[in-house]
Amino acid sequence: MRATTMQRKTLLASTFALLIAGTAALAVAQDAAPNAPAAAPKAAPAPGHGGDGFRGGPGFGPGFGGPGSAVIDDLRALEHLYKVSGRSKELPALYNEVLSKSQDPRVRTYVYHQLARAQSAPANPDQAIATLRKSLDENLANEARQRAEFDKMRSDWEQHRGPIKPAPAPAAQP
Repeated sequence: MRATTMQRKTLLASTFALLIAGTAALAVAQDAAPNAPAAAPKAAPAPGHGGDGFRGGPGFGPGFGGPGSAVIDDLRALEHLYKVSGRSKELPALYNEVLSKSQDPRVRTYVYHQLARAQSAPANPDQAIATLRKSLDENLANEARQRAEFDKMRSDWEQHRGPIKPAPAPAAQP
């Protein structure tokens, strides 16, 4: 009985010594560490992402990947450079060039929104509305095409598989 009491006291003393040593080491390390630099100010949101109603929608932000994201990232960088250098009036020509080259619906929607913003900047809302309506018409046509393709695939699948039979009703229990 005396041996177990001695083992407990030794264990308790060792644990206490480690606790004190760890605390002392932490205090020394904090004193020796250089002061951390002040946090850098947060960057302004990318053009088109300032909560102004012209956002591209889900999937357009960084890190979402997928088709078109590299093009959109490049466009954002170019937009920033054009604006910083005072050449914002050249942006509609850039947007029209991209629209003539890209068939990606995400890229086209983003560019249409940016083009409408550029057109509405000098107080020309009619032209901006026409641009957004063109984007809407294009997106509706794409949606209808995708729906038709889906319906055709489903029909082909059902013909291949056969008619779907309803599940049998559970037997009534007396």
